[in-house]
Amino acid sequence: MDHTQLAVRAALEGRWEEAISENLVALKADPKDTEILNRLGRAYLEMGQKTKALTIYQQVLKLDKFNTIAQKNLLILKNTKSGSVKTKSKNPKSAIPAFLEEPGVTKTLALIRLGDNQVLGKLYPGDQVLIVSREHSVCVLSNENQYIGRLPDDLSSRLRVFIGAGNVYMAWIRSVEVATNPKTLSTVKIFIKEISRATKFRQTPSFPLTEKLTYAAFTPPELIHEEKPDVSATEEQEENLTREDSDESTSTSDSR
Repeated sequence: MDHTQLAVRAALEGRWEEAISENLVALKADPKDTEILNRLGRAYLEMGQKTKALTIYQQVLKLDKFNTIAQKNLLILKNTKSGSVKTKSKNPKSAIPAFLEEPGVTKTLALIRLGDNQVLGKLYPGDQVLIVSREHSVCVLSNENQYIGRLPDDLSSRLRVFIGAGNVYMAWIRSVEVATNPKTLSTVKIFIKEISRATKFRQTPSFPLTEKLTYAAFTPPELIHEEKPDVSATEEQEENLTREDSDESTSTSDSR
């Protein structure tokens, strides 16, 4: 596992000192990587090292003046310094899952029809989000009830039935990339976990174990288990055919 991955894991588990160390090592390989710089700034911010965080975010904006994550955090630092915003101590260990995949129970997926970049720019990996079932879709909202995106249509159709029956789900931001120019697209991935099942669906997993299972029911059995006739001849049949051919050849010679 490289230092970037170690830094992300440390941050998700609330080990901010380790996150700082790993990000600093990763930064040596690419000092202009704004994603690493933003993660480093976040770690400094969580450790209360506001001056270092301020320097890092200013460095990000020198590299990318439209970077929404740096802009947001500089605003937070400014408001905190002026006393208009009070920072809250968080304990991510109690809120953020280890993102361990459990077949049929959890799923990592990319959201579609994303919301405004200003909303996306406020998200961090590990942030808990809300799963809301609507008439034709399942939407994902921030804790401030701001629209983030929606689940893919096929999964929305499936989960709407489960949620309507009483299934309960929780979800967290797994990764977020906010587009900084019109030529790129923002992406948000979430980790969604089934917390409890309704009695009606207690034997039904929320997420198909494999994609193939979805289509197996539509394939006629005869196309899967088609039996082919045995066209191989037995030894006795082969001898009879050989004898018939020989007799026919002899008869033709005699007639000549």
